Amino acid sequence: MKPAPTAATIQALPQEADSGGGGLNLQSFVKVLRRRRRLFLITVAGVTLASALVTVHRRITAPVFLGGFTLLLSDPVNEARETGGEGIGSVAQNLSRVDVPTLINVLQSPAVLEPVYLEIAKRYPDSPPPSINVSLLSTGSGQQNILASGVLRVEGKGKDADVVRSALQLTEKAYLDWALTRRREKFTEGIRFLDEQSPVLRAKNNELQAELERFRTTHNVVEPVGEASGLSTEAGSLRNKLLAQEAEQKRLLRVRADVASGRLTTTGFSSGSADSGSEGSSTSVTVGVPNQSKLEELSRLEAQISEAQSTYKPGTPILENLIAARDRLRPELQRKELETIDAALQQYGETIASTRQQINQLDRRFKLQPALLREYEDLQRRLQVSQENLDSYLKSREDFQLEIAQNNAPWRVIAPSTVNSVPVEPTISQGLLQGLLLGLVAGTGVAYLRDRLDHVFHSPSEVRDELKQPLLGHVPFIPLFESVQQQKRFMLSELDSSEVGAAGYQRFYYQEAIRNLYTSLRFLSTDKPVRSVAVTSSVPSEGKSLMLVLLAKTLSELGKRVLVVDMDLRLRQMHNRLGLNNLEGVSNLLTDNSRHWQELVQDVPNYPNWQVLTAGRRPPDPARLLSSERMATLTKELVEQGNYDLVLYDTPPVLGLADATLVAEHLDGILLVVSLNKVGRNLPAEAIRRIQVAGAPLLGVVTNARVAKTTAASATEGYGYGSNYGGRYATNSLDAALDPGTAISYYHNGGESNVQKQSGLAKVVPSRSNLKRWRQGLKRWIDG
Repeated sequence: MKPAPTAATIQALPQEADSGGGGLNLQSFVKVLRRRRRLFLITVAGVTLASALVTVHRRITAPVFLGGFTLLLSDPVNEARETGGEGIGSVAQNLSRVDVPTLINVLQSPAVLEPVYLEIAKRYPDSPPPSINVSLLSTGSGQQNILASGVLRVEGKGKDADVVRSALQLTEKAYLDWALTRRREKFTEGIRFLDEQSPVLRAKNNELQAELERFRTTHNVVEPVGEASGLSTEAGSLRNKLLAQEAEQKRLLRVRADVASGRLTTTGFSSGSADSGSEGSSTSVTVGVPNQSKLEELSRLEAQISEAQSTYKPGTPILENLIAARDRLRPELQRKELETIDAALQQYGETIASTRQQINQLDRRFKLQPALLREYEDLQRRLQVSQENLDSYLKSREDFQLEIAQNNAPWRVIAPSTVNSVPVEPTISQGLLQGLLLGLVAGTGVAYLRDRLDHVFHSPSEVRDELKQPLLGHVPFIPLFESVQQQKRFMLSELDSSEVGAAGYQRFYYQEAIRNLYTSLRFLSTDKPVRSVAVTSSVPSEGKSLMLVLLAKTLSELGKRVLVVDMDLRLRQMHNRLGLNNLEGVSNLLTDNSRHWQELVQDVPNYPNWQVLTAGRRPPDPARLLSSERMATLTKELVEQGNYDLVLYDTPPVLGLADATLVAEHLDGILLVVSLNKVGRNLPAEAIRRIQVAGAPLLGVVTNARVAKTTAASATEGYGYGSNYGGRYATNSLDAALDPGTAISYYHNGGESNVQKQSGLAKVVPSRSNLKRWRQGLKRWIDG
């Protein structure tokens, strides 16, 4: 026996097998459309054509006309440029930015359009009113929301062009009247608001004026700004005088120092004055030359002494007398000069002190000015705002009264109402496009639904492409085998005797298909020929046993030695197919080691190269026998000792039972029969997965054409191997169907074939059988 597959082997198996029952991916979706292309195209064409016809019918019977006008609006409620401008006028008008979406909703509301609809109902009682739609015209992607004006597009859509035109004209008038009414209401509300605020504004203005008067009286000031400037100027003048007085004082101090040091000179004495105090008053300080005569005498003595020194020698009595007279006169003169200078310095000190006192007084008064100035400016500002509000109130009230007196609407129609004479809906191109899109969706849905309801294979190429396994052959539909399959019998004599007519042609047809299958088996491996093959299927009633018999019969006719072994120990039917007895068979060999297989082999009558080993009696546990060592020995002996070209094993279906895989483990391979138009797509995939998991060598698949179509669920019902081993395969009857109204007879004369088609009333008479064949033929054609 072969080793069991490992977990890695199981994980490495292809996962396409489970795709049939999973979600719909793109690849399977495309496959569904390809399989159901005729149904898809028919649905698309039908839906598109129906949509086009509906569009044309609607365009003729119920056309839709579109018209409109363009409205330039300056919002009567929220116009920023209204006469109030700013201040109390702006507050009275409640000015703000335009809320365009809200304005559009108001214009489309019944509160504005109800008079229009009532008038239309009166004029056109039998016509439904058109719909009115208001939108803001786009002015570019970079522009922000409009503030106080904009351009609106008003469109009307209805089934009657005259009704749409009348509705638009009425809507023009309704919008203009509404705007004018809203403007007047807003200005009336503004005047009412201004009248309510008038006493408050006047009282506030009077109160501020009285407060300003009290400020001037309390602080004895008319204009704080001017007085502060005067104080600053006066303080600056006094500081300049102080600087001059201090400079003169310093000069006198230097003169006194010169006098005190004995340097008496007439140039040291001069007069000066210092002014102090407020404007218009001054104090003079005079420094005179004391004892002018003595000073002149001193100068004369100095001159004589100088002259004597140039004439007489030092120590001369005349020179000495002159010097003595000078020395007597100098101290007295110095004393007098010092007294005079000290008196002048005292006066300058008093004057400087007075000037400084005056400057300090001015500085103290100036420091009080900023607080007064702030208070004064605050009063002035409040009074100015109050006065401006009062002025704005008076002007706004007058302007509001003028606006109310006006009778001009604030909005203007810049493009009058027009209605397109050509209907805008429905459009042929749009109807075709919508029909095509709807047809594509409907065609896809119908194709997918049909594929779900009829989830079977329809052609060998579909089996090959979806299962990803070698397709070794295809057995076409043979009407001759239909009754044989239903009755679970096989009469070789019938096939052998039917050498002419339709049966003869059908025999030729299946023989060629079986020969192609055998050719594929021969070329599967060049190193080791295939000697033992098991034939199985996913579910019962797929024709595997019949195909195995046909394969054995065809190969025996080709001169090949063939042994057919019935390994279906649960449902033994090979002996019934071939007309043999089943007294002893495989079950006897597996349970009794003393028996030899050659004792139980039976020859098929009239086929010298064909032998059969029947199943024998039903054992209590077939799976245990098939997995025994005796089974492995038997399969080996059949190949090595029997000198057979091919040993064929008929096994139960794979799904639900392990018998087929247990048998295939000891063989060169296993063939999986897939019936078309019968078995669900996911069942063969699941069967392949189980064969691979079991480690049995899968050679490939063989397709078997079936005319009747059954769902996957009906194909799996009834494979009833119960726990008491008394179950039976379910019998699924097939409804045969030939091409509608045609009976084909084949004559083989000298290698030539002639086809005669039955004609006459039988082809066209709508009998129940004809209707059934036509319906099934149409169904097959649609399914492709």
